[in-house]
Parts: sequence; structure tokens; C-alpha cells
Amino acid sequence: MQLFKAGKYEKAYRLLRPCAEAGNPRAQFTVGLLYDMGSIKMMDKSRAVEWYRKAAEQGLADAQYDMGVMFSKGEGIYKDLEEARRWYEKAAAQEHPYALYNLGVVWERGYGVSPDILKARAYYQRAAALGVAKAAYNLGILYLQGKGVGRDMSAAARWFKQAAERGHAGAELHLGWLYQHGRGVDRNETLAKRWYREAAYNGNAKGAWNYGVILEKEGSPEAKYWKARGGKGGSNAGSRPFVINPE
Repeated sequence: MQLFKAGKYEKAYRLLRPCAEAGNPRAQFTVGLLYDMGSIKMMDKSRAVEWYRKAAEQGLADAQYDMGVMFSKGEGIYKDLEEARRWYEKAAAQEHPYALYNLGVVWERGYGVSPDILKARAYYQRAAALGVAKAAYNLGILYLQGKGVGRDMSAAARWFKQAAERGHAGAELHLGWLYQHGRGVDRNETLAKRWYREAAYNGNAKGAWNYGVILEKEGSPEAKYWKARGGKGGSNAGSRPFVINPE
């Protein structure tokens, strides 16, 4: 595993393969990961699935999650959303954070099931509690839009803040807008500028545009640069500021 972490994949594989064949689930999972990543001599998704399955059937949550991913994408095996969900559920039962997040997406978007926003919210909340920024962001969107839950700008702001503090660019953008317009939080131009800047630095075009607009109002020579960065994100980013539909 030290060799794997150091990027010495060929040497890692030679040591891990006998352990995997002897039944060690973590070794089986890592051999699968090497085939999945294409880190040996060539990528082989089918072999990745073979080794993931061995580890997953021994109860390793990481392998169960990756089995779900492979079934959901149809990589190395046929695409089967129901089977993907079954593996995600096994991993989620062990509090695997990204399995919980993916189940939230499954239930929100109706991948192989009838959409159920309350189930999606429950999974997102569990994933967010384990540090998944995307889950906190998606919760913010649910409350912002009132999608399956009562529209609650304060709740949206809380979830966006949690995701933003973990570096999620979309959450930084939304949080900046909420502070700029006093929606769900006290209006605060300083914090709006801060979060737009964070979004801009994270490559978010709309964040760059809005940050540039604020700098322009302040007479900063940097405004032109950031507005140009925003303009590269397409017409929706560059032609007008990011807005949220009013309540």
C-alpha cells in the first residue's frame, strides 16, 4: 500500500496480487482499483469489476460503492441501475459517505426508481454529516428551490455555507449571492465579495463575473480581468450577473 500511495503501481501490483488471491479484501479492492485506473500496463474495466466484486462480497464498503459505480455507468459490466442501487445500499449501511450521496442523487433524479425528494434529502443529510460537500450543496438547492420541501432561504444558506467552507465552488457562488441580496442571511457586501472571490478562484465563471462587477464598482483595476474570466464561461456567465429567481 505504501508503494501504491507513492505511485509505484507496478511494484504495488506484484505484491498485492498474491494477497488478493489469498482472499484479503483490501488487497482485492486495490488490485481492482489499479485495473480501473489503468495504472498497470493497460486499463481493464472487466478485471476491475472482478476484483471489486470479490472484495464487495466480503463486505468491504469501498468495493461495494465501486460496484455500484460500475453498474451505474456500465463500465466493465452491463448497465443496471437497480443493481447499482443495491450495491450503494450495502455500502451506505456501513456509512460510506459517497454511497450515501449517490443514493441521494438516485432518489432525487429517479434513476431506476420513482423520485422521492424526502428520501433524497435524508441521504444527502447523512452524507453531508460525513463531510461530502456535494451533498450539502444539493441540500441547499432543494431548500432554495423548494423542491419537495418548503422553500427556506435560511436553510439554503446554512447548507451552502457548509459546502462552501469545504471548497465547493457552486456553493460559494450561491452563498455570495445570498449575502449580496440579504436572502436567508443579513445583507453583507463584504461576505458577498469574499464568497464570489472564492468561487472565482475555484474556476467558477459566474463567480468570476460577479466578483468582477463588485471590483468594478470599487474602481479596482482587477475588475476587467475577472469579468473577462467570467465571460469565458459562456453567455450565461459573461453577459449578466448570476441571479436567483425571486421568492
